[in-house]
Amino acid sequence: MSHFLKEVVEADANSWGVIINSFEELEKDHVPSLESFYMNGARTWCLGPLFLYEKMEEGLEKSFSQNQDHSVSAQWLNEQSTPDSVIYVSFGTQADVSDSQLDEVAFGLEESGFPFLWAVRSKTWSLPSGMEERIKNRGLIVSEWVDQRQILSHHAVGGFLSHCGWNSVLESVVAGVPILAWPMIADQYLNAKLIVNGAGAGISVGRVRNDQGSETLVSRQSIAEGVEELMGGQEGRSARERAEALGTVARTAVQKGGSSHDTLNKFIDQLRRC
Repeated sequence: MSHFLKEVVEADANSWGVIINSFEELEKDHVPSLESFYMNGARTWCLGPLFLYEKMEEGLEKSFSQNQDHSVSAQWLNEQSTPDSVIYVSFGTQADVSDSQLDEVAFGLEESGFPFLWAVRSKTWSLPSGMEERIKNRGLIVSEWVDQRQILSHHAVGGFLSHCGWNSVLESVVAGVPILAWPMIADQYLNAKLIVNGAGAGISVGRVRNDQGSETLVSRQSIAEGVEELMGGQEGRSARERAEALGTVARTAVQKGGSSHDTLNKFIDQLRRC
């Protein structure tokens, strides 16, 4: 494995160039820094958000009603009449979240007072006793696969409690939805820093370490406070404005005349000359 990784690193550093699933307006000054790690004048090509290209023929704005989505989550969202009132919660498919931490999330969402749609991956966790009855008119918890892009683009969704995996960050940015950032592993910490501190399109959730120091827990109070601030506070309103503006830029980037579209054409021309 170490020999394989060494070969990968060497091949990467000596490559002709690297394709980045992002767009220039988001990366700003970071592109030259990345290019400095490469040899032979390799070029960084920001072509993203890549998933938007498949939507160019059908238009970038598609609602649930247009797609005739009949899932439980879609129907529940359609019943929420107030725009930007629901916070969507998902922690991706890689990080394992303990049952005790999921309990804290459940209590925090309940205490926040805001409607929520929560996609839970755990097969062992169940709602704390009595909570299902208390949240039945305000929260929906689903365990099956959900169409995250569709959820984020729904008019009722106004925030995203996220682990900040790069796909989730891009999907939230494109939808113009601010993030309550809760990074857990790998690149998620840098992604969260970029979206919160760099772009101003999110806020961070608070953390505390338990007595044994073995697990960093996010308390129900921190979760409730974070949701309340993102969905109804001044910092949250500012993040929403930045997210909406950034979403417009992201969608424009892949259209004719946009930064990613132009870079893609230059990339293809360069390949033809090779």
